[in-house]
Amino acid sequence: MTDFNVSDHWSNNEPAWLKSLASSLDRRHGASSVLPLTLIVDEVVNWVHLASGEDAWRKAQNRDSLTDDLDQSIAALGANVATSIDVPLKKFMKAFNQLTGSPKAVQLQPPGSRTDPAWVDVINTAADLLQHLGSDAAVGASWDDLVATAQDATLTEREYRPIAELLYAQLTGRGLNADMVFRDLVQMVAYGSGPDDLPNERSGVPVAERLSGARDIAIGPAETHAIVVWLGYLGRVDARLNAGRVTFYNAHWAVPNAHAGGQHFEHKDELTHLVSSGSLFKVAKFVHEESDVDMLVRVDLGQTHHAGASDRASQIVEAIINASLHFGGGTRPFLVQYGVMWDGEFRSSSSMTSRRDTGFSHDHYGADMTAVSVEQHGAQIAEALARADLPRFLAAALEVQTTADHPFSRDFALREPSQADITSVVPLADRVVQHVAAHAAMAPADAFDTVGSQWPHANWLGSVRHATSLCLTGSGSRNELRDELSAEWHNPKGPWILFAEDRKADLLSVCRVESERAWISRMLDSISDHSIYSDLIEAYTEEGRILEARRKRVRNALVHGNPAHFDVVASVRSYSEFLSSSALHAGIESYVTSTDAATALGTRTAEYIAMSAGMDAATYWRSQV
Repeated sequence: MTDFNVSDHWSNNEPAWLKSLASSLDRRHGASSVLPLTLIVDEVVNWVHLASGEDAWRKAQNRDSLTDDLDQSIAALGANVATSIDVPLKKFMKAFNQLTGSPKAVQLQPPGSRTDPAWVDVINTAADLLQHLGSDAAVGASWDDLVATAQDATLTEREYRPIAELLYAQLTGRGLNADMVFRDLVQMVAYGSGPDDLPNERSGVPVAERLSGARDIAIGPAETHAIVVWLGYLGRVDARLNAGRVTFYNAHWAVPNAHAGGQHFEHKDELTHLVSSGSLFKVAKFVHEESDVDMLVRVDLGQTHHAGASDRASQIVEAIINASLHFGGGTRPFLVQYGVMWDGEFRSSSSMTSRRDTGFSHDHYGADMTAVSVEQHGAQIAEALARADLPRFLAAALEVQTTADHPFSRDFALREPSQADITSVVPLADRVVQHVAAHAAMAPADAFDTVGSQWPHANWLGSVRHATSLCLTGSGSRNELRDELSAEWHNPKGPWILFAEDRKADLLSVCRVESERAWISRMLDSISDHSIYSDLIEAYTEEGRILEARRKRVRNALVHGNPAHFDVVASVRSYSEFLSSSALHAGIESYVTSTDAATALGTRTAEYIAMSAGMDAATYWRSQV
């Protein structure tokens, strides 16, 4: 679709405005600063659901900005679409204005607990308005407005742009591939040929019929098909997972076996169909060759429309991989190819830029870590995703946590994290807890208190592990015993904490970190002496109180530009990571098990409960064994 086709090749008696109409459907000429009404309404809904903190809705600048964007989008509407959505638009604007004028107490309600009618009315009226904007009547009205704009020779301000962009957004919202629809509209306007006709062939169809045919194309419904997407990734992750709608394959095994004479496996016929074209999912046949893909993931989207199928499939896989990497570590595979099948037939594909930029060249250990993480954590998430989409707040929390984790992953193992990477952890971790709090319908302060109350015991466990590890560092005259202890430490036959208790004397005998000996001895003694444990918990509780206050100060400083010495920021990094990781783990656990999120946040381990009641750790774990 180029202006060369719609201008130079036209006959002299074609009206100039018809050329303008066809040209207005070429999105390469630039975009308007006016947001499509569908987009800004959805933005308002997202702010109602997700925007948190006192500066969100209480800040007049934010409210005024949203109001200005809405007014600008409404002013740019064509007359026909404005008439078509007049009633739902007025209801939405009334609800929005009531919200922006609500008392401070309402605007300060945190996400997840916004039950006041002012919030609810905005969400409900926005849903009704978006439904009307996606209707045949509204889409047809947008097309009529675009035609009218092309016919008006007095317009000189590119008035067509926001109208064309709204039409594009409406088509996308209906589940259509808007780029393909715009292409079909050009063919009908310029040549009178429909989607099934040969392109760029003039048919002599009168202008009125072309416009009518184009309108029919614009309001056409999205077809549904049985959609399956195959995604190809770089990164030799040999994960074995078949859960929900998702199946992982080792491409180096599956692709050769997809050819004639290969071993049978589930969905082999689909992969055979995809690789038979010769352009998808090529794997190396010789040692000196590089494969296009290392891992394949099949995602069954069920009966649905095909527009954006690859994006929806990759989002499902990304959720599984992101959660698995956060909990288990490893290297991130990169999506490089995909193939889409409709009703068992190969319909579309794409290849991206190949990238092999993990921290180490051919990081097989990292890939094995990823495979183990996916197998351990991915199945439950995949099955939950097959039941219901990842809730809005959890999806946001996982996205933010992934951003925070990435600079410290194995993908960046050869690069020292920068001060910016470390500094970003604090506000990002804060955001994760805020999102999980909204998911649990809790006030953010309550969520921070609930998760933070777990820190003293978790810090004690971490300290005992660290004390044990310190005993096994270095070398000396008792290397044979140290090697024996190290082997058992890394492959314990029972609970690791009982190893530390039972081999306490041996651990201290090989310990060469003299400056830490007294502390190490106390930490190991606390396993079986509850009084020592209690004293430590009391100290860690006070330490946690100070860290929480410091974290708040640092977070506010980073957000608002107040002084924040880097060493001070770094001192709360570990604590911030504990809060976000614990909150996200509880949120995902509640989603996977279909339990109450607030309950999951407050759930304590049996060990924690027993030790809080006076039992020492050694006694508790011996009772479990």
